[in-house]
Amino acid sequence: MGACRWLSRPEREERAGLILVAEYRSMTRTESLAPSTGSWESTILTTDIVGSTALLRRYPNDIMSAMDLHDQILHAAIRRRSGDPFRHTGDGVLAIFERPLDAVLAAIDALREMHSVAWGPTGRLQLRFGIHTGMTRARGETDFFGPALPTATRLQGAANADQILLSGVTVERLANDRFQKPFKLSDLGEHHFKGIEPIRVYQVSTADLPADFPPIGGKRETASGNLPANLSSFLGRERELEELGQIADESRLLTLIGPGGIGKTRLAIEFARSLESSFPEGAWLVDLSALERGSEVWPAIAETLLIPLLPGVEWRVQVLERLYDARAILLMDNCEHVLDPIADAVTELGSACGKLLVINTSRRTLGVEGEALYEVSALDSGSQDGSGQSAAVRLFVERGRLADRRFQPGPDDLVLIQRICANLDYIPLAIEIAAGQLRRLTLASIENGVTKPLDLHARNFRRRTGRQQTLRQTLEWSYDLLDLNGRQVLQRLSVFSGPFHEEQALAVCAGDMSSEADIVRGIDELVESSLLSRDAGGPQLLRMLQTVQALGREKLDQSGVLQTVETRHGEVYANRCRELSQRFASVNEAKAANAIYDELSNLRAAFERALTRDLKLAADLAAPLFLFNYSHRGAETGSWYERIMARPGADQLEQAPILLAGAAGHAFHDEGDQQKAIAFIERGFRIEAAGSRSSQGWLAGVAGQMDQWSGNTIKCVEHHATAVEQARSAGNVACEIMSLSMAAFVKARVGDLDGASELVREVTQVGQTTTQPTLMGYVYYARGGVESFKDPNRAIDEYWTSVDWANMAGNHLGAQRVKQLIADLQAAQAEPTEALAIYVRTLIDLPNHGAAFYTWLTIRSVLLPLAQLEADEDLAVLAGALTASPLKLDRSAREAVNKAKERLGSIAFELAAARGSKFDLAEARTYIVDLWGSMERQSN
Repeated sequence: MGACRWLSRPEREERAGLILVAEYRSMTRTESLAPSTGSWESTILTTDIVGSTALLRRYPNDIMSAMDLHDQILHAAIRRRSGDPFRHTGDGVLAIFERPLDAVLAAIDALREMHSVAWGPTGRLQLRFGIHTGMTRARGETDFFGPALPTATRLQGAANADQILLSGVTVERLANDRFQKPFKLSDLGEHHFKGIEPIRVYQVSTADLPADFPPIGGKRETASGNLPANLSSFLGRERELEELGQIADESRLLTLIGPGGIGKTRLAIEFARSLESSFPEGAWLVDLSALERGSEVWPAIAETLLIPLLPGVEWRVQVLERLYDARAILLMDNCEHVLDPIADAVTELGSACGKLLVINTSRRTLGVEGEALYEVSALDSGSQDGSGQSAAVRLFVERGRLADRRFQPGPDDLVLIQRICANLDYIPLAIEIAAGQLRRLTLASIENGVTKPLDLHARNFRRRTGRQQTLRQTLEWSYDLLDLNGRQVLQRLSVFSGPFHEEQALAVCAGDMSSEADIVRGIDELVESSLLSRDAGGPQLLRMLQTVQALGREKLDQSGVLQTVETRHGEVYANRCRELSQRFASVNEAKAANAIYDELSNLRAAFERALTRDLKLAADLAAPLFLFNYSHRGAETGSWYERIMARPGADQLEQAPILLAGAAGHAFHDEGDQQKAIAFIERGFRIEAAGSRSSQGWLAGVAGQMDQWSGNTIKCVEHHATAVEQARSAGNVACEIMSLSMAAFVKARVGDLDGASELVREVTQVGQTTTQPTLMGYVYYARGGVESFKDPNRAIDEYWTSVDWANMAGNHLGAQRVKQLIADLQAAQAEPTEALAIYVRTLIDLPNHGAAFYTWLTIRSVLLPLAQLEADEDLAVLAGALTASPLKLDRSAREAVNKAKERLGSIAFELAAARGSKFDLAEARTYIVDLWGSMERQSN
């Protein structure tokens, strides 16, 4: 198959190529190339298939046919250019050429053919090429050896997929060629490869083949430094580089600290590289990772500086003499396991070498005089480039493309990648390892895998140091450096989720660690070891990376006390919920609400564990949050009540009536499910009637709210009266004020202004005993409700005061509810078009979650201005939508429907209503907003 394709090239091009080759040979042949001495200068071409081992595992039945095609293409290209493919290397070829140009053209021919032929299930095999010219010698009749072979092999190993690399020697020989070459050469600089002298490296490129590649392998190593060349791009650390530069202006001793895999080494190298031009004696990287714990470090420094061993002279003396007056950078990498020796060395270097800049990377501080610390954090998830992508997402995408050049993520993929990065704590090492899985896994599979990130293996990075192959090895390294006390504290703190206060950390550890001093010392050691961090939210707020938590939980589980410590964590946060509940019922309501949101990850973890293990503990966590959930509808804690009451034995809980009141409120207000809410209320009433347990008025209060919305004003007032009585008996001021206010509002609506005014006086008096802003807002809500039937303008003033109190409380949903009442009063005094605009603005301002009834109420209010505008068909559609709501049409809405039906005709009205009856709440809301937009466009 391949031969047919090769013969399809234009015959004249082939003939022209052969003529050029013959002329070239005749002009460039020299006597020095003759093999009379047994050795001669030749050009070696070596190739390798990228990722061949993975392809063999993935396509065991298809790889052989792909390899056959690969061999045909290479052998034909090599022989066509007068080369000899003398050896197979398993997944590559070694070929010898008399002239360098033939080797380069053969590589280009092969690469073009690899791109043009049809491949099977394996996809196109990707090759990398190395070409070097040097001395070779025959071994037998068909094999060759000599210095040229290892150099060509090193070049091939450093190349990227589809990249052709040449040595400087080969380029010099090509320069003698007088023919115009059909390719370009790019100088990649001088590089050092293991086992050979430094060589200059060039890249071959043509117009029709890939030309842009990541940096090649190998490293620079000259008398002026040994910083490794970049193997991949450096992303998302612009702020850190700037801050490090400012620190270096003030200190010659700088230590970058942070947990394993956070990117300390890469950042330190790039920082040193940015300063390299200002240090004539160069920047030198001393890799300490291979040293045994506590080993002497002077020999490693000397070896890095290329200092030869002098008999009878200590390494320390030679290093100090070499650097005494040198303006150089010494980068000491991975210091944490040789802290004492490195601290001594750094102290002496800093004192004796006045022009030396010492940069260290460590998971722990060195603790020496003059040390400036810089804590390296995870990649910033918030900073974005021009494409709107965060640094973490860009890192994943770029590393993913190195694993699979076809990887082109779409918008949905980028959302998934953002979640993957978040699950990996935005740790660069973890992100790179995860992205490397793209050759064999989908993004969804990778996301599932990062829920257990410790064992993600760097399959595509075989040359990483052993402890960087997996996150587990990286973290185990840090864990092993802790003392026994530090390990115990880390294990116990691993049960936390997200940020937590030091006070709670002490309480959890105190369950089985008796010495508070030991706990504090352990916390300090974890912070110093970069396994725990002080959160930006405050000095007493701590945070542990999820990956560190995963390791700690494993160790805690192995010790047999995981569930005991998790229970202790739940008890600590149940106490925290009671404390925050008390703060919520005070002038500090907003701060308490923010604290609940801030600590939600730990509250959630405690609740989820308790729900299946200890239902009483779950109730202790949920019950104190009742008032918070009522004011902050849509918070996930609002769903906890129903989940508790669905468990066996829940009705026997002491807090069962309050929990059922919370479940009813959530079902009614958040889900809009009136029947479910009624079932919870009736179940709670039965429990209250059967014994001494009480909801402290909340069950009757929620029942009264439901009656209000469904239009049963008599039952509404009765339920609120019961709620007030129970609340007073239990000292529940919040329930008392709320039920008095709502009863006053309803009485005013049905025309009982005297009764409403009496309740307002009563709630005003009770309101003087509270400082909670939300409750103060309820007082003004009641006053506005009465005034709305006396003096609408004064009512609006009262309502705005209520809004101010609600906003002070952080109760923005309550503020929106009162703004809706203001809208009703304003709309009543406005022209129909302006009234409709008022309601549309109200709809837009209402949140999407937790405001179902307020939204239905606004939709019902829209019917009146639509009737006045004679938009009868639209009115009919919305009337149909309202049949799915728990609200009944009030008098003005019924009159609007009757007028529209009369004008439109019953049949047409019912057809339009049937269309609206299929709407859910969001669709009904969107319909109104779109309708208003259409009206505005028509009017303009």
